[in-house]
Amino acid sequence: MIEIRKIYKKDIPELLSNNDFWNYSFLSISKHRLYAHLKNPNLENNDIVLLLAYLDNELVGYMGVFIDKINIDNRTEKIGWLSTWWVHPKTKGTGIGREILNTMYAENGGKIGISQFTPSAKRVYDKSGYFTTLKENIGIKAVLRSNLAFVVPAVFPKMNKTTYIFKKVDAFINFFVDIKLSFQKLSIQRKLKSITLEYLNIIDDETLTLINQFNKDDISIKANDFFEWLKAYNWVQKAPLLNLTNKSKYEFSMYDTEFDYSLIKIQENKNCIGFIVLQKRNYVSKVLFTYFDISKNAAAISNIIKLQAIAQGTREIICYEESICKEFRKSSVFLYKTKKVKQSIISKKFNKTNFDTVRVNFGDGDCCFA
Repeated sequence: MIEIRKIYKKDIPELLSNNDFWNYSFLSISKHRLYAHLKNPNLENNDIVLLLAYLDNELVGYMGVFIDKINIDNRTEKIGWLSTWWVHPKTKGTGIGREILNTMYAENGGKIGISQFTPSAKRVYDKSGYFTTLKENIGIKAVLRSNLAFVVPAVFPKMNKTTYIFKKVDAFINFFVDIKLSFQKLSIQRKLKSITLEYLNIIDDETLTLINQFNKDDISIKANDFFEWLKAYNWVQKAPLLNLTNKSKYEFSMYDTEFDYSLIKIQENKNCIGFIVLQKRNYVSKVLFTYFDISKNAAAISNIIKLQAIAQGTREIICYEESICKEFRKSSVFLYKTKKVKQSIISKKFNKTNFDTVRVNFGDGDCCFA
């Protein structure tokens, strides 16, 4: 018998103190992710956070959701972005996965979306008949430094045991790359002589005014409370002693060696000209949110992103902001660049199928959390 247990915001405090739930053989959510949901400024007491699926009283699956607000034809709507979906392999053919999806759909009045997914997951979503295309963002992966120790095992899993060899190769290559980057760093800095940066954990009025100036076409209009929440309550916790954590109990992101956000206010001659949100996870930097005049300041913004990546030891930058990608393609800083595609889908319940004029940031949905 299939049973679906629903966890709402009002249930979170009790669940956080439930030792049986946290001592189970696997986790259906991490404590810090669950607590982050509790602090989500868009979440109300009766909003869903998590579904737990039981088969004959045994926990065998779950689905998480991130509650957000989006702008549809000048009206504000709540949306549940699906963030995790897992069922135990032994339940194949029981229909539990579809039952979880149907329940989450119903709990949100059909108003759900997914901001990134695998091809196999896309086939399931298409089969449900619930969704239409929101956006296909074309971006770039711009590689600054050699990262063979990650790339080779990812492409050829059987070579995972030889990672230590590729680490040595990376170190050798990057010795010379870093010499090159040190000279390029000086060149970039000269182009930013009139620029000053402020790293924020709260959004001041000047920055908020600028955000509101450049977010008119955004699918999700972010306010100061969202960015402050994002900075304060990470879904992935930085864990330098990663091998001593219980990360293997959870199928999704829980801990990593390095994880941090940079909320950067950009000023030129004391005038705020931009605001960007960058995420760094180990050797990868992501450009999550950008607000600036693309006709005037794309070069300066892209130079700031490159400069931070060089300083942080980043090996690759992933970006979907078109004007910044264009600047990256022209740059000689990178070893190479490859095309990236990010697909997003949204429920037909919103009664909108044409999103050509809508901007979807890389960080929209749950993409900024992992």
